Amino acid sequence: MNRFLLLLAMSFSLSGTTAMACGPDMACRIDAASEYRVSPPPGWDGKKPIGAFVFVHGHRSNAAEMIQYTELVEAVHSFGFMLVTPQGLGDTWSTPGSPGAGRRDEVAYMARLLDDLTQRFPIDSKRIVGSGFSQGASVIWEIACKGDGRFAAFVPVAGVWWQPMPVDCTAPARPMLHIHGTADRVMPMAGRTLRDWRQGDVLQAFATMKRVNACPVEPTRSEQKGVLNCAMSETCGSGKPLALCLHDGDHHTNPAWFKAVQEWLMQVLATG
Repeated sequence: MNRFLLLLAMSFSLSGTTAMACGPDMACRIDAASEYRVSPPPGWDGKKPIGAFVFVHGHRSNAAEMIQYTELVEAVHSFGFMLVTPQGLGDTWSTPGSPGAGRRDEVAYMARLLDDLTQRFPIDSKRIVGSGFSQGASVIWEIACKGDGRFAAFVPVAGVWWQPMPVDCTAPARPMLHIHGTADRVMPMAGRTLRDWRQGDVLQAFATMKRVNACPVEPTRSEQKGVLNCAMSETCGSGKPLALCLHDGDHHTNPAWFKAVQEWLMQVLATG
């Protein structure tokens, strides 16, 4: 091999190594304005296909904080998944109808994130889960409605679309478990007005998702999952079940919910 070809081969090798060099303490760069962080479970060999649990932070939080949220990290690792934490511009998100609308197309950003993630790591395409809290949950609802179908299931917490909410969706139907507090005053069940913006109504949004998933209007059954009271819609024409899980608390996440989320995910992912 001549010197030019040798240097070219070394350049490609180093570029590949650099591209992989990201994790909890170093962001994975997509482009100059877009990044995310990852935390694979201990003992993962880096070669075996692995699921990805993409957790979108709330307003005024960030990817670095979420990747250090010990209870979330431990729960996701116990699922056998890699935790992936996207980064919002200015530590917030640009969902339609919200105060940050128009700064970035978050559905397109998440598609680029998945492109980058699956190039860097051997991600199991059938086990990519989208979750998020508060404004991050609003992003998840946008992807559930307008995304390209690469997420296998969704678990938004304490956030939903902003007004005007979609009346129909273009994305393929997917299972969703939505968690919300009936005493939430930051993003109340019925939404609230913030100057020129209006948050969406959770029950109205869920009714839309029932139509998208071809679920009956009334839930199939109720199930108590710890402190979560879940209305389960399991006889959906799409074959993709829905669950609306309410608690009597305020605007927060609770590690006690993780076991219920894990059980639900293992069930819906196993059935495709």
